[in-house]
Amino acid sequence: MKNTIKYASVTLLIFLCYSLQGQTYSNHRAVQASANWNESDLSVTLRWKWESNAQSYAIYKRVYGAESWGNAIANLAATDSFYNDKDVDASFIYEYSIEKTTTITDPFNRPNKLKGYGYITTAHQKPAVHSRGVIGLLIMDYIQGSLSSEVALLVQDLIADGWEVFKEAISSSAGVPEVSSIIKEYYNKEGCNAIYLLGNVPVPYSGLYCEDIVYQSPPDGHKSAPNSHCGAWSSDVYYGVIDGAWTDEDSTTLGSREQNKNRIGDGKFDNSLIPGKVVIGVGRVDFSNLPALTKSEIELTRQYLNKVHAYKLGQANIINQGIVEDNFATLAEGFGAGAIRDFSAICGKDGIIFDDVFTQTKDRNYALSYTCGAGWYYSCNGFGATINFNTKNAAAFNHLFGSYFGDFDSENNLLRGSLASSKLGFVSMWSGRPKWLTHSLALGDTYSEVTKLSQNSTNYDAGYYQNGTHMALMGDPSLRHHMILPPTNAVLETNTDRNQVTIKWSASTEPDVIGYHVYRSQKYTGEFGEPINSQLIEGTSFTDLQPFGGTNHYLVKAVKITETGSGSYTNMSLGISDSITNIKETSSSTKLITKSEIKVYPTLVHNQIFIQKKDAQQTSYIIQNSLGMTVCKGTIFSQKESIDIQSLESGVYYLLMNGYSQKFIKYER
Repeated sequence: MKNTIKYASVTLLIFLCYSLQGQTYSNHRAVQASANWNESDLSVTLRWKWESNAQSYAIYKRVYGAESWGNAIANLAATDSFYNDKDVDASFIYEYSIEKTTTITDPFNRPNKLKGYGYITTAHQKPAVHSRGVIGLLIMDYIQGSLSSEVALLVQDLIADGWEVFKEAISSSAGVPEVSSIIKEYYNKEGCNAIYLLGNVPVPYSGLYCEDIVYQSPPDGHKSAPNSHCGAWSSDVYYGVIDGAWTDEDSTTLGSREQNKNRIGDGKFDNSLIPGKVVIGVGRVDFSNLPALTKSEIELTRQYLNKVHAYKLGQANIINQGIVEDNFATLAEGFGAGAIRDFSAICGKDGIIFDDVFTQTKDRNYALSYTCGAGWYYSCNGFGATINFNTKNAAAFNHLFGSYFGDFDSENNLLRGSLASSKLGFVSMWSGRPKWLTHSLALGDTYSEVTKLSQNSTNYDAGYYQNGTHMALMGDPSLRHHMILPPTNAVLETNTDRNQVTIKWSASTEPDVIGYHVYRSQKYTGEFGEPINSQLIEGTSFTDLQPFGGTNHYLVKAVKITETGSGSYTNMSLGISDSITNIKETSSSTKLITKSEIKVYPTLVHNQIFIQKKDAQQTSYIIQNSLGMTVCKGTIFSQKESIDIQSLESGVYYLLMNGYSQKFIKYER
């Protein structure tokens, strides 16, 4: 905390006093590493870029989701550039921290040596994620009215990727309290994992920068007139905290812009730190108030929805590499370190290009970019300005950092404007204070998940202003990396008695597809749950012997094993869908709980799991460990109940219930 107070008073523009000529602090503060599983013995090998200024390395490991890193599992010499870990179980997801001690004195922690970090979440063929949870699409009414077909396609894509969707039109007269009330109502009723804000949905503000006892300067350091950035910043994270003590009763703080001026009782919150756990990952797509762009708000929104749709169908031809353009290379804080370590975890330790972003993306579609430099609300020195996105493209997923534009609710804002490119620009974030944590994208996590991880993080090297209320994601929060081509041409047929359904499809043209999964639901808006096929389908048809009576909605997804810089995971395409009506229910279909009639969540859990059934019939369950031993049993009496599993040790477990089986992982925080 002492360092936060000291450093917060230094602006991004003038901090040059600890520079090393020709050196890059972002590299010093990062470990550019990747991991792979060895097929011969299923061990894990970590590899990293060797650095001449390294003094030693320490390796830490934990089950992914655990809170403590514990003691180092290895201490290595400066000359080492790999480590082989044989004490692993292929059914687990692990997280490694590689801590580098350099020969350079840390200017913020004298006389200690500067440290660098790398983080990798690794797995061997991590199981597929069939159900991603509930996502709320909160869309401004004027967007819904103008782009109804594009919005319908967006909803269809979300469902096809495993989400349950609820959609609410937001009136232009609504305020932050009304939007918050909608989110909390759905969260308390059905749960909610992500929120997608589409259009100029009311923007919360929070922070007392410059009056706050800890944060005596705003995150970009600009506390002095005439361009003071004190007061409150735009703060979408407010919508993601359900149980938090947000206050509006502290001292008044005046910034240069009216939006930042924070007065007691004005609806702008006092909090500079997030007051509670972020349980919903919030993303915003908002092209309002961007006059530097030649297209209108409606046309930019249409363009964004169409290009993201093509990306989700695997049609964007993305190069799996990251570009780092560090215009603050000599600044000792090393703002780009987070991007370097995460890009290598996603793309491999050799998957980073250090060059100008716009130059590299002129003719090629790259997955990731990071750039930082002295900024203004609409520009970043050395990179460009919002107006450039009329004709230029950066990467698909862009980390940006510099003064002012991290406060996204401003005219011609660079973060929001970066989504306006014609080809790419799906996501952007202000990463540097603090550094975002996105390494788990390598194993198929969504941006809603890494948003929550970044906003909640306490045990990673994230730098200054960690857990700040200014942290916000621009873009579709459901997005993930490594999209693959789906199958096509789904056709449904029934037998003569109309109590069986056969679904046929054309094979995906994606290379290395290993098979297909078929899902069934009675609801168009989701709840497809687990696949109804017990084994991966290698052909292009499947017969459902126990369909629901009435209407059945089906999805078919292509499956492949995707290799990344962090191991491998079972990846799936969007599902192609079709529906059929007037189906007769078979007597056998009601005897057992089928995989689409029950939902168990989450599958990575700390203290309790939830079971949601189609009916309130009394049902017994048991929980077994990975050795097949029963460790817990009980009875469910209602449609939705929770099971306390805090007493279980960390590990892999299976919940068994009337022929239904669900795997979950228990971890310790």
